[in-house]
Amino acid sequence: MKHLVNALPGLSAAAFAAILPLSAFAQTEVIIGARESGSNDYVVGAAVAATISEDSGMTGKVLTASGAGVWMPMMDYGEVDLGVTSHYEGWLGSKGQGAFNSAHDIRAVVVGGGINVGLFVLNDSPVESRADVAGLRMAAEFSGSPAVGDYALGEIANAGYGWDDVQAVPRASLYASLREDVAEGRLDVFYASVGSGITGEIDSTVGMRFLGLDTSPEALAKMREVYPALISEVPAGPPGIREPMSLAYLATYVVASAKVSDDTVYAVTKAMFEKNDSFRAINKSLGGWDKAKFASADVVIPYHDGAVRYFKEAGVWTDAMQAQQDALLAE
Repeated sequence: MKHLVNALPGLSAAAFAAILPLSAFAQTEVIIGARESGSNDYVVGAAVAATISEDSGMTGKVLTASGAGVWMPMMDYGEVDLGVTSHYEGWLGSKGQGAFNSAHDIRAVVVGGGINVGLFVLNDSPVESRADVAGLRMAAEFSGSPAVGDYALGEIANAGYGWDDVQAVPRASLYASLREDVAEGRLDVFYASVGSGITGEIDSTVGMRFLGLDTSPEALAKMREVYPALISEVPAGPPGIREPMSLAYLATYVVASAKVSDDTVYAVTKAMFEKNDSFRAINKSLGGWDKAKFASADVVIPYHDGAVRYFKEAGVWTDAMQAQQDALLAE
C-alpha cells in the first residue's frame, strides 16, 4: 500500500485505507449463524468457530438466532459470514422459495454430517404412534426458521394428516421455548433432532420417546409431497430412542455468503479439512463430519470459489463435482 500512497501525494496512509474496498484487507473475524444453544446446529457452529479460531488465523464467533430465516438475510448486509443449515433450507434460501421472501446469494463450504429428526412425546403420553396425534397440540409455523415448518408438516403428513388435523401452535423457533413447552405442558407432541442437547435434558428429567416413521410406500409418498425427505434407520441408544426406528434425515451444510472473500473461505475449508479429527472430537454428535464427504457431487447449491480452490489443492475435487458446480451456477 505504501507504493500506492506515494503515487498519490498528499494522501495519508489512513485516508487511502479508508477508500480501499474491504476485500483488500485480510479478514480477522468470522461470524457464524446458527440456531440457539441446545440444537445440533449450535453444536456444529460452535465447533466451526473453535476450529477457525485455532487453525485459520482468524477468530470464529457464533451468532445464535431462531434459524436461517433470521441469519441468512443478515448475510446480504455482511453481518454474517457463514451459517449452519440443512441442505433443504439452504436450497430454499438460495432460491427465495418457501417462506424465504427473496433469494440469498449463498454458497456451500462443506457438506457435513446429517441429523435425524422427528416427533417425540413424553413418556407418560398415551400416544403410541403418529396415527394418534390427530387433535393434539403441536408447534407450527417456525417463522424464524421457515423450513422447519415444512419438516414438521412432513412428519404428520406421514400419518396422513395436515395442520388442520392437529392444534397448530405458532412458534418462532424450534428450540427457544421447547423447555417451557415441556415443563408447562403447553404442547402434546414435539419436534426435535435426535441427539440434540435439549432432548438429552428432557429425557433425563421427565423422559421422552420418539415416534418412528411409517415406512410404507404410501406414507412416505405423502411425506415427500411436503418436501423431499430422506429416511434412515436410527439404532437404539440416543435419548428417546429405545429401539431401532426409521426417521427423517437432514444433511447439514456449512454455507457462506458469496460476498465473503475467497481467501477467507479457503482458510476456513482448509482448517476444517486438515483438522478434521480434532473437529470431530469436540462433540460426539460430530462423528459423521468426515472430511471425505466435505466435497460432494450431490450438493444442491454451488460451492464457494474459496472452497473449490482448497478442494482442488487437496486433490478431492472430481469431474463429477465440477459438472454439478457448472450446472448449479448456470441455473
